[in-house]
Amino acid sequence: MRLFSLGGRLALCASMVRPGAALADVGTDHAYLPVWLAKRGAVRHAVASDVRPGPLERAKRNIERWRVGDVVETRLSDGLDGIGPGEADDIVIAGMGGLMMAEIVRRTPWLKNGEKRLILQPMTRAVDLRRSLAEEGFAILREDAAQEEGRYYTAMLCAYDPARSSGNALYPYVGRLTAETPEGRACLRRVTGRLRAREAGLLHDGEQEKALELSRVRQQIESMIAWQEQKG
Repeated sequence: MRLFSLGGRLALCASMVRPGAALADVGTDHAYLPVWLAKRGAVRHAVASDVRPGPLERAKRNIERWRVGDVVETRLSDGLDGIGPGEADDIVIAGMGGLMMAEIVRRTPWLKNGEKRLILQPMTRAVDLRRSLAEEGFAILREDAAQEEGRYYTAMLCAYDPARSSGNALYPYVGRLTAETPEGRACLRRVTGRLRAREAGLLHDGEQEKALELSRVRQQIESMIAWQEQKG
């Protein structure tokens, strides 16, 4: 039976998992990511966790169907509350809002270990997530974008490294994302559109100084895009 393909979003997350790692996939739903990695021999063990019994039942069926029960186990867990530090080297949290991800990271002290890796794919509030990560001492090591069904997503690879966790005014808005790929440029354009709308709102409210700060950030991002497009 031919192995299924991951969509662009989960494939990007999979590309950030270290070969041979012990994996925790938080909010696993169908367990597509850990099953796919296990079938390829890319992880030595995986915990597929979810806070709801329904998704875990779907995950169990896929684990049985693809015969990876010797590598992948399911776990009912709210975030990482039910997973111990010795069970995961790489932790994937994909498909949640950025604020929820930030809360999971905040309440899991064992993540503050430079050997652990966080792979985060927020659906919303990426700016707030990056700010929270910096405040908690986590550095973004890599950030890329992917397209799936006409939508664009970003995923970030993070590690606890307080010395490298802070950034400039641009950092919360783009992290390590670049304009080198069409997907990256599309995500950056989305950011500039949101910034432009926020600027207009601030100006309407008489917040000229804050609007100017956002304008500077937006122009820097637009310069990144323009430079890459000129470069070809």
